[in-house]
Amino acid sequence: MARFLQEMLGSLPVQLIYTLIRITCILILGVLVLRFIDSALKRVQSIVAHGGAGRTTRLDQRTETLRHIVRSVSRVLLGVVLVPWITSELGFNIPPLLASAGISVAIVGLAIGFGSQSLVKDIISGFFILLEDQYGVGDVVRIGSQDGVVERMSLRVTVLRNLEGHVHVIPNGTIQTVTVLTKEWARAVIDVTVSQKEDVDRVFEILRRIGDGLASDMSDRVLEKPQVLGIERLSDEGVTIRSIVKTLPLQQSEVMREWRRRIKETFDREGIEIPGKVMVLVNGRSPELQPRSGERV
Repeated sequence: MARFLQEMLGSLPVQLIYTLIRITCILILGVLVLRFIDSALKRVQSIVAHGGAGRTTRLDQRTETLRHIVRSVSRVLLGVVLVPWITSELGFNIPPLLASAGISVAIVGLAIGFGSQSLVKDIISGFFILLEDQYGVGDVVRIGSQDGVVERMSLRVTVLRNLEGHVHVIPNGTIQTVTVLTKEWARAVIDVTVSQKEDVDRVFEILRRIGDGLASDMSDRVLEKPQVLGIERLSDEGVTIRSIVKTLPLQQSEVMREWRRRIKETFDREGIEIPGKVMVLVNGRSPELQPRSGERV
């Protein structure tokens, strides 16, 4: 075997060849362990996703978040195990080297200690974010001035991708407040202003009828029947009536667009006036376009 390796690799020492082979085997073992862990986590996620009607989207998101965290921690732990193993194969004995460094090692260790404070803070914050289920992968959140979908999480950082595709990497230790936009349910709020001459009770009844139809036709997005809360504001423009409904997270905008369309069509059919600003034209011109005194028309 040794002669065969020497013929294949030329003048390289046989001991070095064996060392390279062992290091290669160690690296392959590390890759296989990571693949096995990732495969096991995906299998667990698949079981949760098909666990029956009692399973929720929130549970799926939490499982995905745990998968990201475990994979991240596994890589770190595997690196801690493999690096000393590989260095020992190369003939480096770490403890004596560190002991011989003396004061330099102490200074470097002190610097690393101060520098790692923020790292420890990030990890502890990430642990409590995970433990308390504050948010997870797939949630839409607002952290400080940044918002977006949580694309990836580790114990150290949270990665957001906003609507424009920009990626924000936020250390967990710097997070002070988080607004979660996709937790459990959302609420669509519609304000409709009608003319003051309209019969308010009739408008209420029409809005309830529209809401019932909306809940029936969009039952996959609307969680309950819309409620007409009543008069929200009286102004020169007219009477503003507020209605609300619970929806699935991130579905409120689509529900509101359809809701407004149905209100407009029904009000037009029922002859209910929606007031608006009217531009008065003088001699075919708007007032701000009229010539000033002394100007030639």
